[in-house]
Amino acid sequence: MANEVKVAVFGAGGTGGAIAELLLYDNFGEIALIDVNGALAEGKALDIGQAGVLTGRDSRIYGGNDPAICTGAQIVVITAGIGRRPGLAREELLATNAQIVREICEEIKQRAPDAFVIVLTNPADILARTAWEATGFPANRVMAQGGILDSARLATWIAALCDVSQRDVRAMVLGGHGDHMLPVRQFASIHGIPATLLMSDELWQTAVEHTRYGGGEILSKFATHGAAVTPAHAVVAMIHALLSPVPQVLPVSVRSEGAYGLPEDVFIGLPVKLSHKGVEAVLELPLDEDDITQLHRSAAVLDNAFQTWRNRQSSS
Repeated sequence: MANEVKVAVFGAGGTGGAIAELLLYDNFGEIALIDVNGALAEGKALDIGQAGVLTGRDSRIYGGNDPAICTGAQIVVITAGIGRRPGLAREELLATNAQIVREICEEIKQRAPDAFVIVLTNPADILARTAWEATGFPANRVMAQGGILDSARLATWIAALCDVSQRDVRAMVLGGHGDHMLPVRQFASIHGIPATLLMSDELWQTAVEHTRYGGGEILSKFATHGAAVTPAHAVVAMIHALLSPVPQVLPVSVRSEGAYGLPEDVFIGLPVKLSHKGVEAVLELPLDEDDITQLHRSAAVLDNAFQTWRNRQSSS
């Protein structure tokens, strides 16, 4: 029997469709796919929903272009917007995608006022801040995904370079979801063993470079679009955490509220306790001086991009 949770996904592209498919496998009660291309959303809902017969799932999945179908959702995921193209930075997407996110948030505010909001549309950290302002929701209910995806990429490379099972590796990437991200070496471990004991500086830097530019590498291979499958899994990991009474420690982009001495309103990837209460707490862990500097540099990039965009909006 399916559970009673309803998840609405704005954007029925590659990632939105993958999220819906994973939610079907997890037997969520209702899954709503919303896209400006209503036929695309309807078609994906039909295709994914019919797999329920073969997988023994009873989820009700439907799609369309009417935002009203998000009504009553407990969790809303925003993947809608234009995607990255080769040579286009995440921050360059802001002008178009910010307007899309604001319009979606007006619908969420009216139709799913108690929902948790997860932003995946790039630049995700900045657009989470946009979504927080647009919805007026408490900051503990608005967040962006990025750190879980980046941490998975880092862990994959650590496993490959150290020739160990991926199941043994834990890693954490903080900061913005972009080229200014912060892979934290002291938080990387292999079955509890600090990765510093098993990786040379050269191997660590190789893993960092592949992580920092991993999205661009995948984009260059596809040419027309970026990664979809791992980002979808990362979002679903957040959804499960948001339904659990037991908090999970995850790297999530949230309002800093001054943690680590950062500007309060900046949304940036930080280690948090995430549960059915939303963001329960930001964990202020002992970072070394270089990491703190990099974290502040990342926050400055995000804050400057947001303020520049907002100033342009005010003057137009």
